[in-house]
Amino acid sequence: LPSFLATQKESPIRLRATHICNMSFRTASLKLYRNMMREAKHFKDYNFREYILRRVRTQFHRKMNVKDPQEAELLVQKGEETLGIIRRQKTIDNLYSSGGSVMEKIQFHP
Repeated sequence: LPSFLATQKESPIRLRATHICNMSFRTASLKLYRNMMREAKHFKDYNFREYILRRVRTQFHRKMNVKDPQEAELLVQKGEETLGIIRRQKTIDNLYSSGGSVMEKIQFHP
């Protein structure tokens, strides 16, 4: 290894990805799915929250039957990066939240 590579620390995403290689793809993807859905539910803005929930569901359903282990590992790594983005956006949304959506203000009375 070149000296500049040996002194750099591993990124947390890469360390988690190597740990995930030991778990099965199904276990890792279910854990990732639950974490993404949990983080998305914490958005205050209705539009962001529903968009992220919908995107997470559709992407996981599309990639549910992946058989290639290399592709599965790549998908989990990309999912971990996306989870980090969701967490950062959640923080920004909570700092600069809007007054609320019309959809949240409507109360349905049966």
